[in-house]
Amino acid sequence: MLFDTTTQSGEDIVIVPQQPEIRSCAEVSYNDLYHYEETDESLHSSTSKPPTPSPTEDAAFDSSNFDTARDVTGSISSGSSIRQSSSDNLITRDPRHGAFTFAVHGEYDMLLHVQRSMDKCRGKTAEGGADAVKLAKAIMKSIDEYCVKEQWMYHVGNTKGLAIGRFLRSALDLFVQNGSVKERKFICVELGTYCGYSALVLTSTLLQFVSEHPTTPPIEFKIFTTEISTNFVNVSQSIFRMAKVDAHITPIIIKESTGENISDVMKQYDISHIDFLLLDHAKDRYLPDLTNLESRGLIKQGSHVGADNVVFNRLDSYRQHMLALKEQGVVDSRLEEMNLEYSNNLKDGIEMTCYRKDPPI
Repeated sequence: MLFDTTTQSGEDIVIVPQQPEIRSCAEVSYNDLYHYEETDESLHSSTSKPPTPSPTEDAAFDSSNFDTARDVTGSISSGSSIRQSSSDNLITRDPRHGAFTFAVHGEYDMLLHVQRSMDKCRGKTAEGGADAVKLAKAIMKSIDEYCVKEQWMYHVGNTKGLAIGRFLRSALDLFVQNGSVKERKFICVELGTYCGYSALVLTSTLLQFVSEHPTTPPIEFKIFTTEISTNFVNVSQSIFRMAKVDAHITPIIIKESTGENISDVMKQYDISHIDFLLLDHAKDRYLPDLTNLESRGLIKQGSHVGADNVVFNRLDSYRQHMLALKEQGVVDSRLEEMNLEYSNNLKDGIEMTCYRKDPPI
């Protein structure tokens, strides 16, 4: 058991393994980061492992091929914009701990860093509302600090988090304008939990939007986040408890051996319509999982889809799919360019898509 949440004081206790050994990407691959584990029968899923990237670090990575992000036709995307937060440039960590280096049990070391920084906030915030938003932002800031000063990690980071938050707000605006708030909850689905950073982005954005836009009836929402590693789910759930937002987030463990597709997993949780989908899991699963959700009617008119890492991982087939839908008048889609999280010289971007019509089946 990694976490004891039954103490009489009610405080989270995190048991952190021994100080992690730092290994390069040559020794620790995506298959280590996203390895399959046996899980509870009550938790489900469907994704395969992503490809292993080439060994690289910030200082050594050849980014010449990523100087300018281009759209799937080869021209620079007209809807793209390059944004970079100044906080992402203040990288003081040892270069040996740069991009695509991984620390064994690094997620737990990061969690301990966050818990220590949050101890001074304990008891000062109430569950939900504006206080939870402030607490979530403080936790994300602490994670960012760890990643730029100690060890690179695969969170979305501050710059991408702000972009995702803006895109989510546009989905919420449409949800309210269409009157859907009177009919059902706003449903967010994230594929790829990792340590819960992006789920905090979604939750804090939703809570802040609800507080700023009182409606009758009030906006209700639910976030579902999928992951294939029970270790990462343990870390993320502790993060959610510290942020006091765990009531809003349902973790789903994807069990690869079942062979279930992603829409079948969603149906088990009575999800019939996804308002906002964030793709940040196995990169070779973006397009198959999206088209599966489209064909089963979970992605439809009004749905918003964000796909991270489409530039760095060169997800041309995914972007070709969006270009084809755009030419058919089904979607509006644009690329928002920025650096890879916690790096200064690696180009990346998020494809942001709004469905104006139901996709063809």
